Amino acid sequence: MTSSSNASFSMGRRWIIFCSVFFLGVLTSFGMFKAPTMFTTEFTAELGFTESTIGWVMSMFTLIGAVLAFPAGAILSKLGAKPSLIITALSLCIGAIGGALATTATFMLVTRFIEGIGMGLISVVGPAAVATIIPPHKQGLAMGVWSVWFPAGVVLAFNVVPMVYAGAGTWRAAWWLSAALSVIALIFIIFVYATPPQEETESASAEDSAAAQFKPDYFSILMIALAFGAWNVFNAGAIGGFYPSYLADVQNLDTQLSGTVSSLTNVLVLALGPISGIVADRYNIHKGFIVFGMFGAAVLLTFAFGDSMTMVWVFVIAMAFCSACCSTGVFSSVPIYAKDPAKVGFGMAVVAFFQNLGGLIGSAAFGTIAVALGWNIASLVFCVPFAIGGGICAVLIKNRKHASAR
Repeated sequence: MTSSSNASFSMGRRWIIFCSVFFLGVLTSFGMFKAPTMFTTEFTAELGFTESTIGWVMSMFTLIGAVLAFPAGAILSKLGAKPSLIITALSLCIGAIGGALATTATFMLVTRFIEGIGMGLISVVGPAAVATIIPPHKQGLAMGVWSVWFPAGVVLAFNVVPMVYAGAGTWRAAWWLSAALSVIALIFIIFVYATPPQEETESASAEDSAAAQFKPDYFSILMIALAFGAWNVFNAGAIGGFYPSYLADVQNLDTQLSGTVSSLTNVLVLALGPISGIVADRYNIHKGFIVFGMFGAAVLLTFAFGDSMTMVWVFVIAMAFCSACCSTGVFSSVPIYAKDPAKVGFGMAVVAFFQNLGGLIGSAAFGTIAVALGWNIASLVFCVPFAIGGGICAVLIKNRKHASAR
């Protein structure tokens, strides 16, 4: 690598490129979660959704995300990171414009499918791009920051969308906002994103050759993916998709306040995510973070959807620690158990597949179960078992010292 290459790709420029990817990731999450706060407005009546079908507004988004998880790896390999990120931004923009113009439930679901292409791509392309942009000695911090792309989008959606709705008087305004932000992200990627030259080519080649001698720990990667899939069943599917509706129905909060309270967990995660990434690297507790997050959530979900507003506050605050630990543990663990850098993309694809599958299951099933059994019982019989099952998968992940000899 030449000195001019070093100069043109300073750490400052690398972090700016990172921001372009992170901003797109946040908008992908925003695109998904702009819908739940509208479920109690004329959105459902105007488009013809019912209580049993409204969950598909979220599920359709994650369905394509799960379907595209593995193809996303192939797309990344064939086209490269920048074209893949451009496709992501275009899918968000086209889907949001289509949604703003939707007149029927079927039309809306088709547009959610288009937006979901972005989720399928960013879940794989995003971490891979970050690994390329940021040097290895900064990876802990970078992945810690990247791990909050999903909750950051939730925070943005749950707080901004109700204000946009209140100001414009129509849910369509949120979709137009999503489209406009996606255009900005597209321009950002086109003009800012660039792939840095390979770091320390000779030493990296020798290191890669040594790493290639180690077979990836596919069992541990699968356990990480299953645990994260279970996490997204209740976190992205049940809580992310229905907590504002629960707060409005049971706690009688208005649209703005229910969105704000629901987003508090993710607001706290924005600070806790990077911190947990640094701590996980320093003390080698990547697996432990996932175990703590899963079993901690299992306890909290026993009262998350109850009648007490006091316990709601306890839940949304305590859940932030579980969320930060679980997400950071997952994203920082995959490169460790993949061992060979060339296999990291595949590991992320496995995780992305189960991540989106979990969100699909949760958003499709929880609403129907809650209608039949009530919010609290639905959490006890649906969310808690998934949290315990995910915790068991996390326990089965091999300890790091056995997973890597590097």
